[in-house]
Amino acid sequence: MSAALIDFLLARSGRERGLLALLALVVVPLALIFGLALPLRQAQSAALAARTEAVAMNLWVQDRAGDLARLGDTPQAGPQPAIGMSGIEEALISAGLRDAVSDLSQDSRGQVSLRFEQVRFTRLMGWLSQTEPGWGYEVQAFRIEAGPVPADVAASFTLVPQGAE
Repeated sequence: MSAALIDFLLARSGRERGLLALLALVVVPLALIFGLALPLRQAQSAALAARTEAVAMNLWVQDRAGDLARLGDTPQAGPQPAIGMSGIEEALISAGLRDAVSDLSQDSRGQVSLRFEQVRFTRLMGWLSQTEPGWGYEVQAFRIEAGPVPADVAASFTLVPQGAE
């Protein structure tokens, strides 16, 4: 094979050999860098960002589990009376979340549906963790989805009066 390569190169002019050398020494390594190395680096960066986000979410969940464990250790006298729609609305107003509520309704059994189309995740969870223990409702169902802005979510909650399940 080397004899064929030597014959091929000898048949070319000096200028053509220089261009072939440029191709072998510059273009091929650049193609490898842009074709393989940079996409791998971008994938690594994306994986590190996803890992960081997962670790942050894990820490938040552990904090909430600790809060729940502390709440479970305190004796309660029984179900507290539900604060009602007006109480929930007052809590939303004081937290500055009332404008973010897209649906707040109550059925005949006292079950409350609460929905946010786009709200800051940290503000919503702060309000929920501060308000939930004393409002007389239990969270029966909830759904939180990522919103169009990275820190925002769409959320819906179904609340039932304590002891009504």
